[in-house]
Amino acid sequence: MARRVLDVFLSSTARDLAHHRDAVYNRLKTTGLFHCIRQEDFGPQNADAVDFCCRNVQASDMFVGLVGLRRGWEPDGDNKKRSITEMEHDWAREAGSRRFLWVSPDDFPVPGDLRESDSEHERQQAFRKRTMAGGERIVSQKGFATPELLASAIVERLQLEIITTDLIALLRPEMETRPATAPANAPAPSIEDQKPAIAAAVEQLAADKDIDLLELARNPAGLDVADLEAKLKARAEAHEAEGHPLVDQGTRALQASAEYWRHLGALAFLHDTAKALTAYEKATVLDPANAGGWCYLGELRFRRGEIEAAETAFDALLKIGVTQADKRAQTMACMRLGWIFLLRGQLTEAEEFQTEAARLAGQIEWTEGLARAYANLGVIHQTRGNLAQAEEFYLKSLRLDEELGRKEGIAAAYANLGVIHQTRGDLAQAEVFQLKSLKLEEELGSKQGLARAYGNLGVIHQTRGNLAQAEEFYLKSLRLEEELGRKQGIAAAYGNLGVIHQIRGDLAQAEVFHLKSLKLNDELGRKEGIAATYANLGIIYDARHDRSRTCEYWRKARDLYREMGLAEKAAELDSWLKHRKCPQP
Repeated sequence: MARRVLDVFLSSTARDLAHHRDAVYNRLKTTGLFHCIRQEDFGPQNADAVDFCCRNVQASDMFVGLVGLRRGWEPDGDNKKRSITEMEHDWAREAGSRRFLWVSPDDFPVPGDLRESDSEHERQQAFRKRTMAGGERIVSQKGFATPELLASAIVERLQLEIITTDLIALLRPEMETRPATAPANAPAPSIEDQKPAIAAAVEQLAADKDIDLLELARNPAGLDVADLEAKLKARAEAHEAEGHPLVDQGTRALQASAEYWRHLGALAFLHDTAKALTAYEKATVLDPANAGGWCYLGELRFRRGEIEAAETAFDALLKIGVTQADKRAQTMACMRLGWIFLLRGQLTEAEEFQTEAARLAGQIEWTEGLARAYANLGVIHQTRGNLAQAEEFYLKSLRLDEELGRKEGIAAAYANLGVIHQTRGDLAQAEVFQLKSLKLEEELGSKQGLARAYGNLGVIHQTRGNLAQAEEFYLKSLRLEEELGRKQGIAAAYGNLGVIHQIRGDLAQAEVFHLKSLKLNDELGRKEGIAATYANLGIIYDARHDRSRTCEYWRKARDLYREMGLAEKAAELDSWLKHRKCPQP
């Protein structure tokens, strides 16, 4: 079945890009895929035109912005003195629209009669800088040689976006959204990290005449992904057979082979971990200087719980980033190495890597990367029990994600802020944040996000003493986590259900749930989860007056918290041990 026509709002600065704007407008209309809307369709530049633009920008499926060197119309009444193009850009960002911006080169020729004041020029230069550095999804300065070339590049980019989105929806199971071993409240790897690789694979398939971009964008039904992956593999193997590392031409063949392996890995990354892993392993052997190959290889290893192998890949990514002066690659590497040390309970090292990721992201003005690093730092401080510092980082992350319109990041920030308030005993505010998170996760259709929200709402109701409601939320969370196959989420749900049964006095069932949780946390190597479970099992044995096992499990919990540097939790367990007069080893 053919897709519905998508509304695209086309925004452009003044007369310096008039011909380019018209070419893009006409080309979009000929595809049959897009209904193109622009301010010029309304008429005179007045308050009604501003309202027209605002309503249509916010209602559109996509936003295409052409940003030139000249300012254009600045509507009256805006205290920021924004141009209409700048206002349209901001409305699209606030609405969370898919945004695509093309910024003319700094030496783009401008007709001599297009004059503007120095202050207008300064404001336009600031806007250009902001669009280039503001973490937009697509920003390009290519294709301005002729209006026709730009129109062709933009339409192809939008087609690639449609096809890539279709592939993600078709192939990417929810279980792949976050490594199974990642901390429960840590942000998932962003889908934006994967989109360029998927788009590059689709673009290569189009260049090889395996697919027609326009036809596939019009009607995605019947796409044979297995056949496309087989073709990519065949070409990778053919180039590899031609290559020899001691011959220049052979080296180029090996690099071409590696590129095809990366394309195959990008598609398989969405649905077949083993196939993707094989492809990226081949790519890193054939082209070891490519940062993308090591990044995705590390994520796949991490996804499978192969933590040491993941660390090796991320170390390689960091070295490449340093050697090539690629600060984005360095940022990605530091962020992921921070995941690993957080998982191991080595919070000092985790903080060092995430702090470095934030510093690097700030230097290159990568807003999304900075937001994610702040969120990770919040997780670290929350794990330590430093709630004020955690809250500060979560709020920083939230502000940046709101600027970007990143619903995934906003939902995660709301969930984490809710946990902060729940820990402080402010259950009303905690519930407000969790319900906001739940609403966004429902809009996103994220099972994993919903499972997290249900679990957090369960804790709130449990704290209030509403055990039946808490159990209902925990069971909802458990069902979703089981569908996703996420061991960590299942372990958390088991632990929460165990606590419910503890409170009710059903110690036998509580023990069953905690032992299930312990088994999964052991498999994942999650020290914090293991320690919490030991503490709960100790409470059960204490209720049974089994002093020996009570002391054993509380000592185990205390020692793990000490290893992780969680002094307050370790001290709490010490007080329990002293109260029960447990012998010290």
